[in-house]
Amino acid sequence: MAFRFLRASVGVALLVALFAGGALRCTTDYGIAPLPGRVHGKIIYRGERPSDTQGVYLIVAPQFPPHAINELYHSPNSVDTWHDTVDYEMELPFGKYEAIGLWWYGTRTRSNLADILALPLDPFHEFRPVGFELSPENPDFEINLYANWAVVDRDAGIEGTITFDGPYPPNTEATAVAAYAEIPRKSTDYLVLLRSLDFSVQGNPFHYRLPVRHGTYKYIVVFWLAKRAPLSDFKTLGFYQVNGHPGAVTVAPGETAKGVDIRASWRGIGP
Repeated sequence: MAFRFLRASVGVALLVALFAGGALRCTTDYGIAPLPGRVHGKIIYRGERPSDTQGVYLIVAPQFPPHAINELYHSPNSVDTWHDTVDYEMELPFGKYEAIGLWWYGTRTRSNLADILALPLDPFHEFRPVGFELSPENPDFEINLYANWAVVDRDAGIEGTITFDGPYPPNTEATAVAAYAEIPRKSTDYLVLLRSLDFSVQGNPFHYRLPVRHGTYKYIVVFWLAKRAPLSDFKTLGFYQVNGHPGAVTVAPGETAKGVDIRASWRGIGP
């Protein structure tokens, strides 16, 4: 049976739910009769399963990036995470879908968009997520999903202080700090290349600590979203800089890179 995430309220609750997936719940199904379409295949895990894994859930997006959480289809139960290779399937209505992936949930932190464990990309279409279409003529789509546990096994940290050049606007929906291994160049990069996200930024100044996988991060950035705005309308308030350019931060296993401070400006949030 296929489910959508639904919530009664919009606004803050919707956005917080999107970036903190642990707060979401499946509230509506599509009845007893099976849906006409189906996506299925194998999940192949690589690496060692993190000890704080609560579950892994299948997600399917009719539109990518999604404008809101109620655009996502989400499996009601976790797929098997205890074997190296497992089968999966999900029933779906006929239609076009622009992305399919796996969303990891942990027991120590609230899940968010940085916890996408697998997202197949199409090298023949600018590395956009792999899409598919289900129809009466072609009701099934098969695709294998390769999940690298290292993506969510965050064994290091990035820490610093965000200083804003004024008070938060009254139409603030949420403010976030995020880390990317590479600098995003196009809209889909902001989700595909996302490695860590903290959507609890508040106060001025704000001290943050991002859990990350050891390695090098070339873009640490502060985002802002207005009330009732779609996700595609997020604004960049500032990023970690070295000599006026995005600064790279390298962190070893078990270590925290400190002093990664960011100055954030509200001047760029106009329509």
